[in-house]
Formats: sequence, C-alpha cells, structure tokens
Amino acid sequence: RRSSMSGAKSWIVDVLGLRRQSARAQAQPPALEGALPASVGSRRAPLQPAPQRAINGSSARLANTSSPSEALEVLRKATAALETHFAQEGTRGIAAEVLGNDQSNKEIAVLVRGQLCTALSRVLLHGFKSFKLIGRYHIWDFVQQASISTRERLHKGGASTKSADEQQRERAEQAMAAAVEAVNSLDAGGEGGPVNNPNIKFRSFVCSGLNAGLLHEWIGVINADKQTMNKFYKAWACVRDH
Repeated sequence: RRSSMSGAKSWIVDVLGLRRQSARAQAQPPALEGALPASVGSRRAPLQPAPQRAINGSSARLANTSSPSEALEVLRKATAALETHFAQEGTRGIAAEVLGNDQSNKEIAVLVRGQLCTALSRVLLHGFKSFKLIGRYHIWDFVQQASISTRERLHKGGASTKSADEQQRERAEQAMAAAVEAVNSLDAGGEGGPVNNPNIKFRSFVCSGLNAGLLHEWIGVINADKQTMNKFYKAWACVRDH
C-alpha cells in the first residue's frame, strides 16, 4: 500500500491547486456557514448553516476506513467539477464573480460546501487517529494543532535570508495560522452556536483558503509538522510522506 501511495501528499496539493487560475475565481463562495468574509467588494450576507452531512457521525467513521484511492478520486472529481463550473466564464460568458457568488448562483455552495469539503475531509480522515483518552478528535483539532505548531515555528524565526520559495512558504504559513485564529474568533452565537461546531469551522477554513487562493498551500502547511502528524495520523495514512 505504501508504494502505491508514494507522493500522495503532493498529489493532493496539486489537485487542490486546481491547475488553473480558476482557483482564485472560485474563491468567492462563502460567506458560507459563518465563514470568513469573502473577497473585498462582496455584498453577500452569510448563509445559514447547512445540515452537517459530510464529516461527522457515521460519515466520519466510513471516511476513516475508505480506501485512499477512492478518497483521492472523489477529491479529484470535486475539483474537476469546480473547474467545469468556472469554465462557464469562457464558454457561456458568465462573469466569475457571478459564478462564485452563492447568493446569485446556488451551485457554487453545493460544489464547495458540499462536494469539495466532503471530499477533502475523506482524504484527511484516512488513517486519522480519531480516538483519544476522553472523546474523539475531529479534523478541526488537527488543523488547530498544526496552526499552533506553525505559529511557534514562525515565532522562533530562522535564516534572515530566504529564497523566493521560502518566502512564499512563510506567507502561506502566516495566512493559514491567521485564518484558523479568525475562524475561532467568530461570534459563536452562544455556547451552542453554529460556529462552535467543528464541522462548520473546518468548512469555514476551506472557504477561507479558497477566498485567498491558498487552500492547496495550506494543506501542505498543516501536513508539514512531523510531531503533529504523528499525534493525529497513523503511519500508513495517505496524507503522510512515504
């Protein structure tokens, strides 16, 4: 299994890059589920949280045991559907702002909040150590811990002279950590408010990454810290390097 999944992590990052400039156009969806504000100039009001189908309960347990090839194929199809959606800008003359605005185009909410978030969660749940001493870990726990580790590493600093790639990596790390902090600081609407739901927080994080055009880089960042990966993932998880 390991040999067949070699390089899987970079493959995931490549897929989430969407391989086209549509990645930045696609950044318009949310205001979804209490997500971070969308691009500057958007006047859309946040949508009400959608029913949680993708990454809780039995769905999470199923995703945790599904084959990596199946999970990766679902993710590939979800990103391909987004590419097809935004290709309408050229084929039908529909502005990208309209295609990505979930107030005027409901399809984008389904493609991002439904299909993409579900597909990405299935990949991230492969080999995920969901059980802890009391209760269960959620994907959002992993993202938060990765953010903490990233902040600590950034605080320690490093070489004063960095290559262009290292500078880009650092910008992605800073943006990812800031996004996690922003998602956690959203008005929770009371103790039982929707923003306290880790499913919604994870989806908000994905939406924020799309808005910034950096989701593919953020996935690379959260998988970079070995200590965090060892805590949350088994050795054979497809998101790990082999």
